[in-house]
Amino acid sequence: MTARTPGQDPVSAPSAADVDHSAAVTAAVVDGSVLTPGAPLRTAVFDAVRADRDGPVTHELIGLTGHHRPAVRRTALTLLTDLAFNGPPSWQGPIEAAAARLHDPDPDARRAAVRLLMRAGGTDRARTALDTHPDPATRIALADALLFHLPQTPCPPGPLRTDPLPDIRLAACIAELRAAPEEEWAALDAQAVAELAALSDRDAERARTLGGRWGDALSRQDRERHCYATATRLLTGVAGAHGRRVGVHLARRALQIWRAAPAALAPHLAALVRTAPPALRDLAVETLCASRTATRLAADDLAALLPTTHHPRSDTAWTITYALATVDDPRAAPSVHARLASGAPPAGAVAAVRGLLRSGTADAEQLAPFIRQLLRSGDSLSVLTATAMSDDLGPAAAACVPELIEALRTECALRDAQGTEWATRRELRLVTALGRIGAPAGAAVPLLERLTRESRQRAGYRALALSRITGERHFIDSALRFPSRVRRYVPDRSALFEWLLDHGGLTPEQSRQLRDLVFTRPGGMQVFGARAVWRNEGPAAAGELLAVLPQYLGDDLFGPVVMATLAAMGEHARPALPQLRALIDRRTRLPHHAGSDDADMNADEQLLEAARRTVAAVTA
Repeated sequence: MTARTPGQDPVSAPSAADVDHSAAVTAAVVDGSVLTPGAPLRTAVFDAVRADRDGPVTHELIGLTGHHRPAVRRTALTLLTDLAFNGPPSWQGPIEAAAARLHDPDPDARRAAVRLLMRAGGTDRARTALDTHPDPATRIALADALLFHLPQTPCPPGPLRTDPLPDIRLAACIAELRAAPEEEWAALDAQAVAELAALSDRDAERARTLGGRWGDALSRQDRERHCYATATRLLTGVAGAHGRRVGVHLARRALQIWRAAPAALAPHLAALVRTAPPALRDLAVETLCASRTATRLAADDLAALLPTTHHPRSDTAWTITYALATVDDPRAAPSVHARLASGAPPAGAVAAVRGLLRSGTADAEQLAPFIRQLLRSGDSLSVLTATAMSDDLGPAAAACVPELIEALRTECALRDAQGTEWATRRELRLVTALGRIGAPAGAAVPLLERLTRESRQRAGYRALALSRITGERHFIDSALRFPSRVRRYVPDRSALFEWLLDHGGLTPEQSRQLRDLVFTRPGGMQVFGARAVWRNEGPAAAGELLAVLPQYLGDDLFGPVVMATLAAMGEHARPALPQLRALIDRRTRLPHHAGSDDADMNADEQLLEAARRTVAAVTA
């Protein structure tokens, strides 16, 4: 049998006869591999079910929905849901399997059964189950699915506002708030708070979901001030302890949506940090620390909490430490050093150390032994963490040179044996870190001179490192004389030109080359090379730079770099002020798609901070 993907040639996949064997299907469901997109066995399962929807493969999957392990039941139910897409409106076997698992003891399996019931049996079947099923938890899952998981044809929420369960009544109120006319807002708001106060549910995940959905509903109606008022009421306890938890999640959603939310809600969240029980306090800490602005506003309360978290490796302690460090609060320094000395680097360790460097509180004598230990570990992630820290420390990391050289030698030997053509990320980082150290890394010069692999992203990285260590121009001069072999895009060579500008300036040919790289096509070289053009040509290049740079202002990666160039241009960047002020004056967060709502919020806050600094520099 052949699996076909639109736009691609057919690829081999197990035959339907092979998949029909129960052992093959069972093994793939048990280990979860059958849910991996593009897996040959998954493709074969889909082909077999298309060929015979009620055949042996379907029967095998239905049987696995009753497996003794919850994870296996969830996988089987999820796979049947995927198979039900674009299928007939009523697929009896999976419908019965889903109905049988609506009372599953595992909550996630119940939710998976609800999704399968809706997909295979339609809205009417799910609504019938909602009206007749005796288990409250299952009815809540059914109501959530009907109200929030059918964006095209959602269930009308009105009738569910009188359901016997307050959970369902609350969900219906939130769903109705998304599109209700203004004259109904007050009644819906009041009922939602009243239903929340009546809840006996203490499920933390459901509280998170309710808070997020509530915030989204208010956002759809652009009810910013109403959202702040509702969150404040909940945080002050008007709906009880569970209502406070929901209020924290509602506040977090508000922080993710609106730029004014930290000023409106941080004081109320900080009050919980001071007075709430540990579980609720930690939730408030997590919410405050997710926002750079909120962290600054509550910095005193967060810093005061650090000594009470007892163990430096506790999650709450590191959450506070990381948040304070990344907003350059010097009070984070002792905790950062203590955490790094206590074991493996936590997530965000590099960003925390960079914050200490900005605040002038990083202790190189404490950091160097930690970096050397990571380099000796041989672990890929640890080595990348260590090289990033060494790169940031620069000459202060001179004690790490022997370990950096050994790590680079090991990496090069491995890639040589594999016949790798291009420099790997680890090789690039190790070479760059040695270059940042400068003259104290002189022992690395013979090894660096033997390297032949180029980087797709950072052309001339080896020559730059050699010039930084030796102080000699000829390495970079030679690298710039030869064009890159990469034709798909222009690699970033801006650091080469910046170094030359710091060590004698550019030749006429190099000046022409820089202009060609910056102004020929958009991308990283245009963004990072613009500052070198300004340094080399000054006001004469202002018009050309202002013609290309403003397009990047809203980009979370390129925007801060462009703003730094505009700040360096000073009054010559005044034509860009309208775009900068328009970015600053937004009420809502910029959509960056950075990986999560918190990441988008963080990117927007950093961009906003950079824009304000740039306006101040240009108008000074």
